[in-house]
Amino acid sequence: MYKSILIVCTANVCRSPLAEALFKKHLPNLTIASAGTHVHALQFTGHPANTHSELIAVEHGLSIESHQAQQYNQALAEKYDLVLSMSPEITEEISKITPQFRSKTILIGQWIGQSSIQDPYRKEYHHFKQCYTSLSFSAQSWAAKLN
Repeated sequence: MYKSILIVCTANVCRSPLAEALFKKHLPNLTIASAGTHVHALQFTGHPANTHSELIAVEHGLSIESHQAQQYNQALAEKYDLVLSMSPEITEEISKITPQFRSKTILIGQWIGQSSIQDPYRKEYHHFKQCYTSLSFSAQSWAAKLN
């Protein structure tokens, strides 16, 4: 059974910090972290979560204020049993960076019938709310499968 999960998006500032907090809430006995496939390229290393993501987290009793964006890489991926991807495109990026971990990479929205969790970056607040709703359903579904 899985003991650790790494959640991966593009920049590690919008979707994956929220997902990390939700998965920690629903799967408190597992080690959960998040990363992004393009953190270095976007020069986001160490950046906090997006302000809209932080506000939504607070609205739902979660905290992501200490979040710092980190780059997905082999050394990080080796520490986790399962890698959850936000979309097929992110899965492709993960496969390019770490082809050996393709077999442990699954779409985060698999159990809710959603292949992609839309990236709300540079969009209005309601897009972040929609993202949160999808991530919340995903976290609950994964918790039901893993508990």
